[in-house]
Amino acid sequence: MRYFILVLGMLSMITTHSQVVVDGGQERGHAILKEIVSQNWARDWKGAKLDAVQLVSQKKDLAHPTGLPPVWVGEIKGPRGGKGTMMWDQGGEGRIVEFTLDAKLEIKNVISGIPNLQQFPIEEAGGKVIASGCVPTAAASVVSFWVDKKFPQWRGEDGKTLVDITRRLRARLKMAAFPDTDGFTSNGMTLAGAFPHDLARAIQADAKEKNVGVDCRITRFSIELLKEEIKAGRPVLLSCTVRVPHKPHLSWGHEMAGVGWTKIDGVNLVGVMDNFHPTKHAETIRWIRADVFRSLISIRPRKGD
Repeated sequence: MRYFILVLGMLSMITTHSQVVVDGGQERGHAILKEIVSQNWARDWKGAKLDAVQLVSQKKDLAHPTGLPPVWVGEIKGPRGGKGTMMWDQGGEGRIVEFTLDAKLEIKNVISGIPNLQQFPIEEAGGKVIASGCVPTAAASVVSFWVDKKFPQWRGEDGKTLVDITRRLRARLKMAAFPDTDGFTSNGMTLAGAFPHDLARAIQADAKEKNVGVDCRITRFSIELLKEEIKAGRPVLLSCTVRVPHKPHLSWGHEMAGVGWTKIDGVNLVGVMDNFHPTKHAETIRWIRADVFRSLISIRPRKGD
């Protein structure tokens, strides 16, 4: 599976891949939203309504098909003007797939302080532009967290900004380029991809070069391991196959910073900082069902360092 991320797209819903809801899908969505806003951390969202509910299928000629099934998608409208999105299964019990409340929320089991860098364009020879890629972009956010928290030397002379750190990590990766034939970006720029296993090695090599004592390891994702890392105050890097939140008819292999977990609708949800998610608040967390994640990269300070 290729992992990539692109330049920020425009908020939109492509109606050719959607059907307006006419039956029980909306009723199930209202039940899930009711549980979400009943949480203590969502008290400002009590009274929120679900609007523009649609059944969304994947683009039929997606260049790299993921096989994800249709889902119900709805817009969350808060009582104070807040906005969010929610997706839930079309079949089975109609369980939650993911949701986002575009706001800064104080939630238990969430690590704060991870900068939410969005992917950015990189100009190549000849004036062509390519995306920075989700793999190095997500990694830069987590490395920056450790720079500010414990290892200021990890910034280095060549890492004064998040963009600089992304470029440095990107240079250590074997990046692949893919034309955007599906409309992920608003300008059709070239996509960029890399593999999580290569990322773990790149982070370890970068830390060694900057004299930073950490162990960076990749393993199969498990909710138990995620909980362990979050409890210890260590953000992780996660690979998954997901829909694009603002273009749910599109999906891809994606890398994001994992910052927390919660449980809604009887489902374990993973909190991520998504580097391809146009939101009003930089602290916004995207909550995604745990079963879509495949690998987890942990970064653990060595004892004594």
